[in-house]
Amino acid sequence: MPTKNDIMPRILLPAIAGLGSALLALTAVHAIAAMTTMTPHVGDIVSFIPSANQRIEDGVRLIAHRPDQFGCVLDLGILRQTGGSLIVESEVDKAIGSFRVHWAGERTTADTGNCGSSADLILDRLELDILALGAGGYGAERKLLPIAIENGI
Repeated sequence: MPTKNDIMPRILLPAIAGLGSALLALTAVHAIAAMTTMTPHVGDIVSFIPSANQRIEDGVRLIAHRPDQFGCVLDLGILRQTGGSLIVESEVDKAIGSFRVHWAGERTTADTGNCGSSADLILDRLELDILALGAGGYGAERKLLPIAIENGI
């Protein structure tokens, strides 16, 4: 007949393994649910807070489509320097993930591709995510990314 001390390790090890597996599965479900909320939604805002010490980088320039007009350029460096905001007004095509957004700000580029101080634009999800990343995320408040903190921005 097994003693009480022999039964405890046989029961305890499978119980810990089961609990660990359940915790891992719960974490995976939570991560997948969080990824679904990362997509832009109607009403989301991307806000660029102007910064005088922001250097203009020659780099990220996106061509935005405008309904019934020629496209225009969104220069991430200019947006971060002069400020402005994009508000997601509607979803244009769910299959390809394009959104109608409204731009309001000083300007979108320093050259002739400027969208102006106010414009309705069509952006796809990737373009919107790139702009949100450059602004520090979705939302109106100032957000500091870890790289910005390290560089003193």
